[in-house]
Amino acid sequence: MQKRRSPWAVVYFLIGIVCALVAVSTAAFANRVDDLIPIVLTGVPALFLTVRAPMYGVSFGPKGLKYSGLLRARSYEWSEIERVECATLPGTLLSSDLPALVLVGGKSDQLPMLAGYGSGSTVNRRVEALVADIEKVRAAAHEA
Repeated sequence: MQKRRSPWAVVYFLIGIVCALVAVSTAAFANRVDDLIPIVLTGVPALFLTVRAPMYGVSFGPKGLKYSGLLRARSYEWSEIERVECATLPGTLLSSDLPALVLVGGKSDQLPMLAGYGSGSTVNRRVEALVADIEKVRAAAHEA
């Protein structure tokens, strides 16, 4: 089973740590009920980001693929996936390249936590390599 993580997972984890430090330092000197507001506003994201960030990414192997994103995780068996392709979402300044699973029913499931960004003229090499690796494992599973 191969696991690939987004480089952004580290950034999300560090943001969670900073939020936790702010919540703890605010709680240490809290002496009024009003101090609970910033504790909750920074403590909840701190808990969410520091717990979820290490799980972000995609795992794939002979049986199928499991994606863990920001809010939810989903998994597919290879029989449910027709092909894996690189989707490009245009933006104002930068475009976003991300892996997309084309499912047997014709639906598409994009994996935004694994996106790479660029100017739009070329595909992000990291995303392109990830799509090629996933497609290779998918093709090998279909042949077996």
